[in-house]
Amino acid sequence: MELRHIYVEKVKRTKEMQEGEMLHQELEEEANIQIELEPKNYADYIYKSLYMGYLGMKNLPTSKHTREVQIYGSLGAFRLSGKIDEIRLKDDELYIYEDKTRQKDELPDGSQKRTHMVQLLVYRKMIDDIRSGAYGPEQFKRDYSTRSLRMTPEFTRQFDAVGIERELQSIDSMSESFFGTISDAKSVSDTLQVRYINQFTKKEIGTYRFSYDDKETKGVIDFVLKYWNGARESLPVPAEEAWKCRYCSFFGKECKVWWPQKGISG
Repeated sequence: MELRHIYVEKVKRTKEMQEGEMLHQELEEEANIQIELEPKNYADYIYKSLYMGYLGMKNLPTSKHTREVQIYGSLGAFRLSGKIDEIRLKDDELYIYEDKTRQKDELPDGSQKRTHMVQLLVYRKMIDDIRSGAYGPEQFKRDYSTRSLRMTPEFTRQFDAVGIERELQSIDSMSESFFGTISDAKSVSDTLQVRYINQFTKKEIGTYRFSYDDKETKGVIDFVLKYWNGARESLPVPAEEAWKCRYCSFFGKECKVWWPQKGISG
């Protein structure tokens, strides 16, 4: 990650990434009401992400699930955003799911599961921060300078056609409504789930379930923030995960901490 930043490497979209994106799009279209809002600039995009999240969360009591919910928050001095693959409502409790595609009907190893687990731990913390008031509309307005954002006339002309109420036709009013739908949630399940799906057959391979732990999450976040705050150097992968080097474009070139002595082969 650090080398990609230093050398400004453009991430190549592989066939596997494209297949995964297509599957997520198909699942979203099955679960969510499709809204024809075409953003033209960054402000339009911010509004649409808030509106789609608001709509999905607002309809949860009847639909029981929604997908691709863009969520916002912060870690220390850093703003944070992510997209939750699915939120389900069961017995007045929210359940968070993440979907990962696989080429084979095999579950990933522990190191890959760990990455997916951290992703869900952070999503859960972001939801907790919204529900507790630690992060909300005011922080969002500050972080994204919404008062200076201007949506395009081409975009706002679509509002009446899709039935957006007049009082919700600004970024600030929509952000308040979106964060309100999350803060109003009665409860969030401690059980977090990653579903692994075959990208070709679309069948579920298996589910990795684990429990949210406040102390563990804080430990992960503190460790990560030490790097971003300049309190520690970046770390190479441990020896048992050196297989990752075979898939790294910096391996044997710009990277100075690779593992030839570990007998890595192609």
